Amino acid sequence: MKRVFAIAGAAVAVASLAGPAAAASRPGPEDRVVYHHTRPGVGDPCEGLPGCTYVLLWGDPKTGPSEAMFTLKAGTPFAPHWHTSPEHVVGVSGTMLWHVEGHRTYKVGRGDFLYYPSKAVHWGSCAKGADCVYFVRDDRPYDIHPTHH
Repeated sequence: MKRVFAIAGAAVAVASLAGPAAAASRPGPEDRVVYHHTRPGVGDPCEGLPGCTYVLLWGDPKTGPSEAMFTLKAGTPFAPHWHTSPEHVVGVSGTMLWHVEGHRTYKVGRGDFLYYPSKAVHWGSCAKGADCVYFVRDDRPYDIHPTHH
C-alpha cells in the first residue's frame, strides 16, 4: 500500500506524526521554552550538501527518534541514499521532487506528506523558483547510506 497523503496544513501533519505516545514522552509547551537555530556545518544531516541547513526540533538523531526542519536552496539536488529509519516528511514551502525507488516521483509541497519505509532508496531535488523547507521525523537514530544509481 502506498503511504503518500496530501493534507491541508503542515501543522496538522506535524501534530499527527508525533502521536499521543510521543507527546506524553516530552514536555509540553507549558513546561519549558525551547529554541533551536539553523545549524549548518560538519557532522549534521546536511554535511556535504551545499545549500542545505537544518534545525533540530526534538530528540537526538545520534541515539534515537528525532524531528528536524530542513531548508534546501532552489535547484539543489540530493543524491540517492537510504536510512535505517523510516522517514515521515511534511512539506512546508517550495516544492521538493522526491524519487523513491520503485515508485513514481512525488512533488512534496506545502502541506503534503510523504512516508517511506526503512532502507527505501530515495533522491531528488528542490525545484527551481523557491527554496524548499520541509519537516522530517526519523523513528530511529539518523544515519545515511549513499548508493550508486
